[in-house]
Amino acid sequence: MFDLEVWRAEILQRLRRFVRAPQTEMGIYGTERLTYYLSSLVLEPFFQAFTNQPLRAVVTLANVTQTAGTSFLIHNANTLRYSQQLLWSEFEHSPALRLVIEQILLKLDVIEHLLHTLDDAEAHWLRQSLSDEIEPYRRNGELTELRHALNEIPWQTRYSTVRSLQTRRGHYTGSDWQLIEQALSDRVAMVRAAGARQLGRAQNNLAAHLRERLFHVALYDRDLGARYAAARSIGTLRNQLIDSMSRELLTTALFHDDSFVRSAACLVLGQLGSAMVTPSILDSLISVLQDADPYAREAAANAFAAMGQAAATADVLAALRTAVLDSDQYVHEAALGAITALKD
Repeated sequence: MFDLEVWRAEILQRLRRFVRAPQTEMGIYGTERLTYYLSSLVLEPFFQAFTNQPLRAVVTLANVTQTAGTSFLIHNANTLRYSQQLLWSEFEHSPALRLVIEQILLKLDVIEHLLHTLDDAEAHWLRQSLSDEIEPYRRNGELTELRHALNEIPWQTRYSTVRSLQTRRGHYTGSDWQLIEQALSDRVAMVRAAGARQLGRAQNNLAAHLRERLFHVALYDRDLGARYAAARSIGTLRNQLIDSMSRELLTTALFHDDSFVRSAACLVLGQLGSAMVTPSILDSLISVLQDADPYAREAAANAFAAMGQAAATADVLAALRTAVLDSDQYVHEAALGAITALKD
């Protein structure tokens, strides 16, 4: 099924040829302009999906951008798919299309991936070539985010800078807090994870906006590593994060449409442990234990295990005994482990 992760994976698959021989690959496309080449490359998977799964393609595109160019792209997908020259011509004449392509390049991590994968000389060439090509649009205030992405500090440097804060042992200065906050919103998952880990070391109570951001990463980040790092930090800071607001936030997440969010909420509840136990939380987790997604069911069972005897109600134990019969091996094992933990 076509979604953002599938789209990103298909783009990265195509970029492997480009990384090996950038100029040769552009020659195969029939262009010397990086903006033309990248426009064609990132839209290829969308055009193909639009032919076979039009509704999914439209929904996925809407998750990237909902500007005027989105409608143009949808209405002209079949025509643009078979004519690169037409696509490139539209890129030149349509600010709306340029905005869509900019957002795709950034949201699907294309620029970040290229700058990380190419060697230093080729990365410099990429920065310079793209910067020169988009310079004419500066006077109209266009492509500012793309220019920023090309000129920003390499992600490895950002990652190392955030990691270096561990020498503070949780005693952060004002600029440190600002750096951590920026890290939590970084486009690179490793940087977001590093920011989340630094928050877990904090010796002072978190400001409200940092607390909200940490929960957001733990529940909604698209990267498993970043979500896990944030969940671990929430567990470390549990004494200041266990309150009615957190319970309401996590209960809502347990019923989110996205099964990844439901699983993430279970993980966070497990990190917070027995202090999060309320009748409402237990009832919500029992619902997730019957989820259509086996990963969510497994996560719910693990959350019960982490909560210990405080969660050992008759309803919970009955639900776990049913889960032991689950056809998924991992759900079966998690439920069995939870029953053992609750009885002990």
